[in-house]
Amino acid sequence: MTTRLSVLNRRRRQAGQSLIEFALSAMIVLTAIISIMNVGYGVFCYHTIAYAARAAVRYAVVRGPNSPSPASNALIQQVAVNAAPGVNLSTSNVTVTWPADAKITTMKDAKVVISMPYSLYLTPVTMTLTSTAQMLVSQ
Repeated sequence: MTTRLSVLNRRRRQAGQSLIEFALSAMIVLTAIISIMNVGYGVFCYHTIAYAARAAVRYAVVRGPNSPSPASNALIQQVAVNAAPGVNLSTSNVTVTWPADAKITTMKDAKVVISMPYSLYLTPVTMTLTSTAQMLVSQ
């Protein structure tokens, strides 16, 4: 009778030990998975703003100051914001430099710089993601 009770007590202790081991290992694994997803979203944000900068500078080059429908800084900024869905981007994050004067005799560059803060979820660290695109306005 005493051997049966000792076997049952040993099994109960082992079940509690397994539960604690699982809790500790699950915490480590879930932290690693969340960190990997966080870094993956940061890479997604960087690639998205890089694409948005390229799209905005292409828009500026095609609609240069000598084209039939020239663009403005606000339009170029809006093109960049529209090209970045899924990212919290606003027109204040987009800086546009391009020749807006139609009397240009020399070729100038159109340049779009997008700077966006990105904060990591598990830490109080905030990074600034920056992308620059530049092309020659030839119209």
